[in-house]
Amino acid sequence: MTDPIMTDRTATAQPVDGRPTDAWALLLPAGWVRFPTGEEHLRELDEAIEDVVAKALPADLPRDSVEPHRRMLADGLRSSFADARAAGAGAVYLPTEPMNGVMIPGSLTELELVSDPGSNPLEVVAEVLVDGYEESELVEIDGRPGVRVVETTLDAHPDGDLPDASTRQVVYVVSRDQADGEWLLLSFSTVWTSEAGERLAEALVFFFDAVMTTFRWAGPGANPLHVPEGSAS
Repeated sequence: MTDPIMTDRTATAQPVDGRPTDAWALLLPAGWVRFPTGEEHLRELDEAIEDVVAKALPADLPRDSVEPHRRMLADGLRSSFADARAAGAGAVYLPTEPMNGVMIPGSLTELELVSDPGSNPLEVVAEVLVDGYEESELVEIDGRPGVRVVETTLDAHPDGDLPDASTRQVVYVVSRDQADGEWLLLSFSTVWTSEAGERLAEALVFFFDAVMTTFRWAGPGANPLHVPEGSAS
C-alpha cells in the first residue's frame, strides 16, 4: 500500500515533540508546493524557491536573457514569504503548475495560534461563530473540533494600475491541544477580476473544502490512514 503522506502530492508539517497533533498532512494536486516561512526553515525555503524557479525557467534557456527573470521571480517569492512570516505564517502553499491548462489564482496559508491554556475548544469556536462572518459552521477535523468561516471582499482597490479585484477567504481553525490552548489555522484565498474569474473562485472553494477532507494528524501516535491496529500494510 502506498503511504499518501509520502507521495509528492502531499504537504506535511514536521513533528516537534511527541503528540499526534504535532504534525499534519493533506493531499494536494500535483504542482502545489509547500513553502515553509518560519525563521528556522530559511534554508529549506531557499531550496524550495530555487527549485520552483529552475522548473519555471530551465537552465538550458539563454542565460543573458533569462537570468533577470529568474532573479525577479525568486525575489518576488522571497518578498511574499517575508510578508507571510511577518504575519506569523508558518508555511504558504502555492500552485506552481497549471491545472488543466489553467493557473490557479489561489494560495493556502498555515498558521499556529495560542488561546488561553485549558480553554474549552467548543467555547472558543462558539465565539468565532458569532464574529460576523458571512458563513460560519462548526466542523470536526480528524477528530478535533474546529470552525469553518468564509469572508468575501468585493472590488478592492489595489495599488498601481491593476484592476479592481475581489477576494474570497475560507478559513478552518482547528483545536490542536486543549491543555496548551494550541490551534491550527488553514486559510485559503482566491482572487478574481471578472465574472468568469468569480465562477472559478466559487469552484476553488469547493476544491479547498475537498482538500480539507484529506487532512490528517500525522505526529507520533497518529494513524493518518485510519488503519486498524494490527492490519497489514
